[in-house]
Amino acid sequence: MVFPSRHDVFRAALIAAAALAATPASAAIFRCTAADGSVSYQETECSAADQSHVMDVPTQYPTADPAERARLFEREAALDRRLEAQRERDSREAVTRAMQPPEQPIPAADEGYPLYIGGWGPPLFQRPHPSPRPPRPTPHNNMRISMPASRG
Repeated sequence: MVFPSRHDVFRAALIAAAALAATPASAAIFRCTAADGSVSYQETECSAADQSHVMDVPTQYPTADPAERARLFEREAALDRRLEAQRERDSREAVTRAMQPPEQPIPAADEGYPLYIGGWGPPLFQRPHPSPRPPRPTPHNNMRISMPASRG
């Protein structure tokens, strides 16, 4: 790897400083409109075929209002405080929810569910339908009954 000498670095810095000093601080900006309607902005004058318009670029800007700047910074700081407080509340709620036992299903009530007829009057409570159960075996269900053969 070849490193530039101090003499080469000094020469490059001198050339860059001369190039910057030769350029005017407020160069004109030209707005060029071509025949097809396309617009370009450039530092050099437009060609003869293009329409040229010199743009008025300001070189002086108004000074900043320190009171307005301080007011905006305070407003932003207040917003940051509110957002941080909201994050803290959300975090506490998430921890509280995680610490609670899972919700249990609501058991069915013994009296049944309300049944409204026609949308008027007090509800009638209907008992839930019992689940079908298989018949219980009894001694007479297990006995075989022999039938006499039919005569035909």
